[in-house]
Amino acid sequence: MTRRPTEPREQYDFAADALEAAGALSAAPDPGYQWPDDPRTRAALEHWRDLKVGVIIHWGVYSAIGQGGSWSLHRERLGEFTDPPADWSGTDEEYHTWYGRQAHTFRGEDYDATEWARMCAEAGLRYLVFTTKHHDGFAMYDTDHSQFKSTAEDSGLRRDIVAETFKAFRAQGMETGVYFSKADWNHPGYWDRARPIRDRFHNYDIAERPEKWDSFVEYTHRQVEELLTRYGRVNVLWLDAGWVRAPEEPIRIDALAERARELQPDILVVDREVHGPNENYRTPEQELPDRRLDHPWESCITMTRTWCSEGLDDPAKPIGEIAATLVRIVARGGNYLIGVGPDATGRISRHVVERMGELGELLGTIGHAVYGSRPADPGLTASGTLEWHLTSPAGSPGVVHAIGLYPDGTAVPSTVRVTGNGHDVVLDVPAGPNPHAVVVEIPLGAA
Repeated sequence: MTRRPTEPREQYDFAADALEAAGALSAAPDPGYQWPDDPRTRAALEHWRDLKVGVIIHWGVYSAIGQGGSWSLHRERLGEFTDPPADWSGTDEEYHTWYGRQAHTFRGEDYDATEWARMCAEAGLRYLVFTTKHHDGFAMYDTDHSQFKSTAEDSGLRRDIVAETFKAFRAQGMETGVYFSKADWNHPGYWDRARPIRDRFHNYDIAERPEKWDSFVEYTHRQVEELLTRYGRVNVLWLDAGWVRAPEEPIRIDALAERARELQPDILVVDREVHGPNENYRTPEQELPDRRLDHPWESCITMTRTWCSEGLDDPAKPIGEIAATLVRIVARGGNYLIGVGPDATGRISRHVVERMGELGELLGTIGHAVYGSRPADPGLTASGTLEWHLTSPAGSPGVVHAIGLYPDGTAVPSTVRVTGNGHDVVLDVPAGPNPHAVVVEIPLGAA
């Protein structure tokens, strides 16, 4: 990911939540967002917005050494990790050699894509984004352009993880997306190992060595093409490393996106944090906007402390917090992408598994107000003793669902009042089967 997961997560602005729920915060237009012109892309975007809840799974060499990602490969972030120690005194080359050797013992002996997919499907998740290659350059698939990959003879995995994972998730009816890092710290055309490595960026003068950079760009394009021609239908190409952009690091993104759409005409391209025609939706990380947004967006938020597992006892966020995050995101027009990271063996924290079960129960209760929804008419507000949010089914603005959030132990009120646009109705609140949220359906003629 672009932002380090161990940085303090932005605290929810509960005052803003209350204002938004009361209708005091209006929608926020974004003049920088460019709606796609292609009708197929538009249709794919609306379909993706209907899915509402997905999972992003980080799994790679970094999982084998207890890291939240591959960030320790440059010294800007070395002190944030325990493997290797922050006082590492060897050279960059020695450290990179050490890191590369970890792929030999990364075996994933308990990896079971079928079990991952079953857990996510039962939780009510509708799509997957999987880390096919993180910033470290280790490909979790059978690329022809690198030997630093899961199928290499000296790899502990010796299997095509992307192929197995996509097959398992599709068998559960879930859609599949490719996470792909534009930066590759293993490729000599990005990091010249003979030169000092100070930060995440390329470490040589592109103007002096254009052929070196061109080799990296060509390699990047070829790897993306592999993923879009060998692994079936891909719904989203989720490009990370937003610093890889013109003019400092021109990756020929327009050509890459055009080729992606030629190969997969219904694909969404998300060049994260690079606003323009190749960012089909926005991707705030570890946070959510404080108001409704009128452009497509998705908040990617971890279920534990980091993007990757640090052990089977990794604590997960309480279901009440997850429920509140889900409802606020959906009512503000976004999708919720939940971050999960298996450990080195391929197992997932027992607390995450438990929380996924609770999420499935929640969505079994309120899913009709979540899936396929859009924010309700901003002129309508719901008020009462709970924090209320309003949604409408896509294409049916006259149908409104009021979703009430309440923490553990809070009594469910008997009524909710809905006002605005000439309406003022008081509706009964049903006794909810879920202890974290309740849905009230507003009759078509009432609001």
